[in-house]
Amino acid sequence: MTGTQPLESDLIDKLYWLRKFRMAKNEKTLELMVSKVIDDYHTRTAVVAAIYLAECQRERELAQGRLLAS
Repeated sequence: MTGTQPLESDLIDKLYWLRKFRMAKNEKTLELMVSKVIDDYHTRTAVVAAIYLAECQRERELAQGRLLAS
């Protein structure tokens, strides 16, 4: 990870979070990743919405057996 903070426009973009969540190779890892970022951004509704949508998509991908690295 880099030490730079993401732009606000990135944080509210579902694809930004989906790229991060695609590093998860199983549902437990995904759960831990999501829990961490929700703790970090829980006061920002638009960011939480983007995280939720990306999490749902990644869960579907994992259920279908898609192990995408990027």
